[in-house]
Amino acid sequence: MHAESATARCPFQATPSQDGGLRADEWLALPQHRRAVVQTFDLPDGGRELRLFYGDKEISFDDPAFFAFGEGLVAQARFRAGDAAQWGGQRWADVQPLLAELIEQGILQRVDAGADAPRVPRDGARPAPLPPGPNPTARGWSDSEALLAELTGRPLETGWLELVVPVFRVAHMALDADGRQVGEANVFPPAMRMDVPTNWRECIYPGTRHQIERPMNVTALKAMRQHWNSMMRLLQPVRAAYLRRCPQARRGWTVGHLERLATAVLGLATWPLVRANAPVANGELHPALSSLFRVTDGLRMTMHQMLFVPIGEPTVPADTPMTSAQVLDYAERNYSFHSEHGVCAGPRSMVEEFLAVLIDGRPVAAEAALDDDLLAALADLEPAFDYAMLGLKAHAVVFSVWPLMARRYEALAPLAAAWQQRAGAEPAVGELAERLRERVARIRSATYLAQESWRADREAVYADMYAQCAAGAHEASVVPLPEQVAARRDRRDGELVRRLLPLLRARFGSADTDFAVAVVDFLLQEQALLRVAAAAQAQVNTLVGRAAPKRAFDARDVDLHVQLQGSARRTMPDLVAELEQSLGLRIELDTERLEIQPEPTTTQPAAASPEIRPAEGGPIPVHPARTH
Repeated sequence: MHAESATARCPFQATPSQDGGLRADEWLALPQHRRAVVQTFDLPDGGRELRLFYGDKEISFDDPAFFAFGEGLVAQARFRAGDAAQWGGQRWADVQPLLAELIEQGILQRVDAGADAPRVPRDGARPAPLPPGPNPTARGWSDSEALLAELTGRPLETGWLELVVPVFRVAHMALDADGRQVGEANVFPPAMRMDVPTNWRECIYPGTRHQIERPMNVTALKAMRQHWNSMMRLLQPVRAAYLRRCPQARRGWTVGHLERLATAVLGLATWPLVRANAPVANGELHPALSSLFRVTDGLRMTMHQMLFVPIGEPTVPADTPMTSAQVLDYAERNYSFHSEHGVCAGPRSMVEEFLAVLIDGRPVAAEAALDDDLLAALADLEPAFDYAMLGLKAHAVVFSVWPLMARRYEALAPLAAAWQQRAGAEPAVGELAERLRERVARIRSATYLAQESWRADREAVYADMYAQCAAGAHEASVVPLPEQVAARRDRRDGELVRRLLPLLRARFGSADTDFAVAVVDFLLQEQALLRVAAAAQAQVNTLVGRAAPKRAFDARDVDLHVQLQGSARRTMPDLVAELEQSLGLRIELDTERLEIQPEPTTTQPAAASPEIRPAEGGPIPVHPARTH
């Protein structure tokens, strides 16, 4: 989302010889000063710190005497160097080395005294940041089996939908009554995005969005303004329902609470589309609901970023206290208003009002009665809320597979290397060890699962999400997710290892017991996750009124979510597929079955190894809603 920041701490420890020869009568410019963001932070020792965020630079002022200097720095595009001493009442000798260092850092620039900053005439119109949508017709998940077969080559019954399409994305490709997709330019899956006429313009709001290359969608903003009062009124009963179901939130909001609250709001717009009894037809969803979905999903993604994206700032535990002001400050300095293709079109005043109503409980003036369709949506608030919680609970389980896989790759690579040393000149073992080394290197360089601490943090968030969503759905008691997944050694483990060892000898000329044990242990842990995920999905299906799926959910189905994102998104190959290809096996793994057999000898070509590419924009995927 942004480059690693370079931090300069002010006041700089500079000497007169480090002033860069800067004179008080020189003129300096801060290019794109309206993009600069200034925020004040409370420190653990009781002090305060002012931080200036500008592009990939972060400048910290820990001396309150220089706070006015920092604030004055971003107040104008150009200024006379000597005038900077007046902003905070300092002497020229105090600010001269600061300004010189800012020039050295590339933040300030020297300019001619009489020259104004160049002005480029513009009307603000921007071309579409994406090519025309690849999908010509409106589609829905009611026949997910055919749609998934079309998109991935693997059919999957609708009864497994929320395990491959997270509950907060199920509504994305649906059309509202204005003929616009709920997900707009960020429709999931991308192949289902339609070519809908959209007006794109340059962002004029101050902050990190100001006049950057990515445009804002003013067509969606126009619809949002039209339905704003209704949207704000819809927030209130969802907030009240959350506080009834999760009364501990009355003591103060946390990051986890706000993620679940936002998902509950999304459920209000998604439930009419998925319920089996009289679902709203594709193209008939009320535009207030689709607009409410879009603005609230921005909050959900910001909470997701806090919980799961350890770049820019460290992630935080789910129980971290959070206020509306802190949400807005975090979003601004961490580029949460940016997506791959555009920036949020909502002005700060609308964002502040939205957060105040949803988080702070600010009253909303009842200027107009809600439409019948919106009253009907509120009448279904309870099942919509349950759908959001149960769907998010299912998501927590199935996405726990990814840190498990990353950890197991890390374990298997050194075991294969040790096996290689013992195997001597056996080339096949060396090829296996090298392949696993490459996979681990990729995980470490291109995913948010690169470190064990990141994996453990992610699993802790998923465990909390699972437990809290169950409580929010009125489940009386729930066995913690880690307890349900923990490996339980029994006779079956040994039998599987004994079955695997001769298969390894046939493939590699030798076998390694430690490697075989690690493989079996992973497969049993993933099977445990599949079982818990299937149970969570069964709760969703009962609520929605869907028929139970006929085929079991298996390990190959887990990877469908990544396949729906597209090959450019793959940063870690599915480990079951990797084991099959690298060990020459056929692994059948679902909720009840675990069979390990030699790869069948047929005339059919072997499955291609999963393609691995760097994510767009750099080695680490930056959009928090689209990564493992």
